Amino acid sequence: MNSGRPPQDGDFCLGVWEKTGRSTYKLNHFALGNIIDPTNPTAIEPPGGPTQIVEDIILSRDGNHYTGMFTLDAYDTPSTSPVHAQTPT
Repeated sequence: MNSGRPPQDGDFCLGVWEKTGRSTYKLNHFALGNIIDPTNPTAIEPPGGPTQIVEDIILSRDGNHYTGMFTLDAYDTPSTSPVHAQTPT
């Protein structure tokens, strides 16, 4: 997934997706590099732990649009608890 962020801020995440229904999918991917603040996703934080993004999406009939919800867990370091947010996509 390309987030559209500048490359130096970690614009790509890697992960997997699974078809869960006729037009529904579940995605699980990790953004590596800078920390993403779920309360302000456009803010740039210093490098830290990974950010896990889990999405449940519904693809439109024409296949060009989607809607859904995602959960974002941002880890500051491997030893800390995540910051958790759930938001519509």
